[in-house]
Formats: sequence, C-alpha cells, structure tokens
Amino acid sequence: MNPILQKLGYGPQDRVAIVHADDIGMCQASTGILPTLFGDGVLTSGSLMAPCAWFPAAAQWAAAHPSADLGVHLTLTCEWNVYRWPSLTGGETLHDDEGYQYRSTAAAFAHITSIDAQAEIAAQYARALRYGMTPTHFDSHMGTMFGAATLSSYIALSQQTEIPAFLVRLDEARMRAGGFDAETVAFQIDQLARLAAAGLPVCDHMGWLELGNPAQGLADVQALFGSLPAGLSYVICHPAADTPELRTIAPDWQARVRDYVVMTDPALRRYVDAQGIHLISWRDIQQALRG
Repeated sequence: MNPILQKLGYGPQDRVAIVHADDIGMCQASTGILPTLFGDGVLTSGSLMAPCAWFPAAAQWAAAHPSADLGVHLTLTCEWNVYRWPSLTGGETLHDDEGYQYRSTAAAFAHITSIDAQAEIAAQYARALRYGMTPTHFDSHMGTMFGAATLSSYIALSQQTEIPAFLVRLDEARMRAGGFDAETVAFQIDQLARLAAAGLPVCDHMGWLELGNPAQGLADVQALFGSLPAGLSYVICHPAADTPELRTIAPDWQARVRDYVVMTDPALRRYVDAQGIHLISWRDIQQALRG
C-alpha cells in the first residue's frame, strides 16, 4: 500500500483523497471566494499562482488564515488569449514572442531551460514567503513541473524546503492523453518510480472535474468520488465566482463556476462521508513526513 497512508494510520482498503482547488489568485474571481472555499463541502486544499495579478490579495488572505491548507501553484505557462502574465525572473527562455509565459505545456517544454525553470520556481516560492504565506505544498500549473527540464528542480525545491510536492502515478496512456510526448512520458515514469522508492509521497490516482464539460453537475461529481479506488487519490477542480472578469478571461468560465458551486455543496460532503472516503490535506502529509 501507499507508504504515506500507512504512516497516517490507514489500511490497504481505505479510500483516501486530497480534494484540491487550482488557480487561486489567477484573477479576482478565484480569490474573492477564499472565505467560503473551505466550508461545508469537500475541498481540503488549494494553491496560489505567484506570477498573477491577484496573488498578493490571495497570499495576504492565506497569511491571515494559516489553518487554510494552501500551497504554491508553480506556474510556467499562461494559457489565455488576452489575459497574460510574464515570469517573475525574466528568464530568456520563459517567454514567447509577446513577452509572456507560453500558452501551452508543449511550447514550455520545447523552450524552457532547467536553469531558467529553477530560478523561476524559487522566485515564486520566495514571493509566497514575502507575503507571509507558510505553504503546505507545491504543485504544477498545466503539468509543467513534470518535464525533463523541470522535474529535478521541482523535487529539489521540495527537498530543500521540506515542503511536499504533488506527484502522481499515471500510466503511459494517461500521460500521452495529457499532451506529453514519448520522451517526457518515459522520463516521468522512470523518475516517479525512483521517487516513490525513495519514500517521497506519491498519489496513487488522479481525478478532476472537466473544464471542457460544464454540463457536469452534482450527480456526475458524486459518481466521480464513488469511483475512487483504494489508495490516495488527488481530485482537482478550478473553482471561481461568476463575474464579468471571469467571463472575459476564460472560455471555460461556466465549468469553473460549476466547480465552486458543486465542490462547496454540503450534499457532496454528505455523499463522500457516506461512501466512507477519508478526506485529508497536504498539512496531514507534511506532518506525517516530519513525524
């Protein structure tokens, strides 16, 4: 069974999940919801995007509410059409011809060097500290931390700071479906096996609410949780409030609003509890590692 679950006192048949909110601080619509994000629903953690315009407000809220389980969503891409952000460090390989971070993971992998990536993610962590955050974990915007030029820096940052980093076991088919090329897939599989053998926390499964399918509702999300197997699962969503800003930025705004409504719904929490699924946070993992 997963060693981190064993440390936390769970058995081989237990279903355990971290339910995570990505993209906090990307815009005001993802930031203003912080006071109600961790309430009667199922969310147990979230992460903030340091290069983005609303990061200062989100980080200040996190600093004022240290019990909230919030980490740094390490960001090397900016996927939007007209709402763009640059890197913090200005590294030459971190930007496209318009002077902003690349719109796609494939473009980031094709251009970014390990030296520039290492400097940028260190700067994003340092910015979180400057705003008073105590991050519980690191994770990755659009999977850019899992490339050949970035994964070693990602793991090194985690080890140097003693802050756990999100890692997940995925088979080759899932990785290729996520847009990773064959070379990157082979590298990831090899490295994840090594990291798991070294005792780093690695999630067994990953699920997410589909941004491309805003018609998903409470019943669909209940089915997602009901299908979780034994082990440690990581369930990702992208919650945001319905605002003119969000509608202007994100073509998938309806799904992001859906994520906020459904994942904070007490009915979903009652369903998850009835299923016997144990919800944990990154702080639980951090404490287990230190223990």
